[in-house]
Amino acid sequence: MIEIKEKNKCCGCSACYQACPHHCIQMVEDVEGFLYPKVEKDRCINCNLCKKACPILNNVSSDSDRSIKSWIGYAKNTELRLASSSGGVFSVLAEKIIERGGVVFGAAFDENYALHHIMIESPEELALFRGSKYLQSRIDNSFLLAREQLDSGKWVLFSGVSCQIAGLKTFLRKDYSNLVTIDVLCHGVPSPELWKRYYSEKEKEYGGVLQNAIFRDKKNGWKKYSVKLVFSNNTEYTKVFKEDSYMQLFLKNLCLRPSCHKCMFKDINRPSDITLGDAWGVNNYCPEMDDDRGTSIIITHSEEGEHLLHSVQDKLVIQIRELNEILPATADSRKPVTAHINRKKLFKMLAQGKSITNMIKLIHPSMLKRVLNRINRSRNLSFTR
Repeated sequence: MIEIKEKNKCCGCSACYQACPHHCIQMVEDVEGFLYPKVEKDRCINCNLCKKACPILNNVSSDSDRSIKSWIGYAKNTELRLASSSGGVFSVLAEKIIERGGVVFGAAFDENYALHHIMIESPEELALFRGSKYLQSRIDNSFLLAREQLDSGKWVLFSGVSCQIAGLKTFLRKDYSNLVTIDVLCHGVPSPELWKRYYSEKEKEYGGVLQNAIFRDKKNGWKKYSVKLVFSNNTEYTKVFKEDSYMQLFLKNLCLRPSCHKCMFKDINRPSDITLGDAWGVNNYCPEMDDDRGTSIIITHSEEGEHLLHSVQDKLVIQIRELNEILPATADSRKPVTAHINRKKLFKMLAQGKSITNMIKLIHPSMLKRVLNRINRSRNLSFTR
């Protein structure tokens, strides 16, 4: 049976849970809010299907011989683009699958603002998937449902972070010609438990129940996006991402899942058909494609992905570019990020019920540490002279 001895070797994709024919695996939250499989050992028949479904044990990655092509682009529909985190390309691709009579899987908030993967069948429902959501989604039974749709002959577009796409592929254990997968460039996935603490504190501060959460509001532009929370009493919280406490803890790597720091799925050769993300820096190498409304990176890893992209080109402004130009090898979305030195302290404070205001202090090193860092830098400079 599958057994998690090191938490950095489980990405929480739920493939093992869905692969178990006797339903003796449950996905259980740990103290940090992340899901891990728990096996009812007395019911396990040692069929090993859970192990065969695990993308980490089976090291799923894209074939390095596949032809990778890269573009930058955005939707011609300005309203759609402004409602999206970057260029609105995902919605255009998803609409095409729905036009074919297919279904689309992606991450959406429930009524309690927990994030789950769900299936939708109409263009109107795509609004549920728009916008980045910076926490880990629960896959639940989405792999099982996707397989049912695939076996019925329907087109399926499955979107998620790269480890979730890898989990889907190992769960399915065979190729489907009617499946298209899209992963998003990922920094890492923050703790759902921290997210709950964050918005609960904001609800108390603003005196209302959370009604809408937008992590990438473009009112002040794509590059200076803001976090926006809307509450039931018509009050709003808006803060530029660099000043928002949740985003600071996320981007400084204090609250990520342990496996994000050992991620096996950030290699550019990915098991997905298409990778999408923000074209940060486009103003430097292609200013004519930047009007601060959002521009996407588009990377195809397969003929299927390239065919889907070409089928919607009339709805996009698109330009082919060199991969390392639009996504340098040093980018966080191409390599695991290092855990912050105070990560354990943050989760200890979270368990103790401390406020986000207190946690944010962990980002900045103590005076002693700053002095030691200066001394080390001085020593390094003296050695290089």
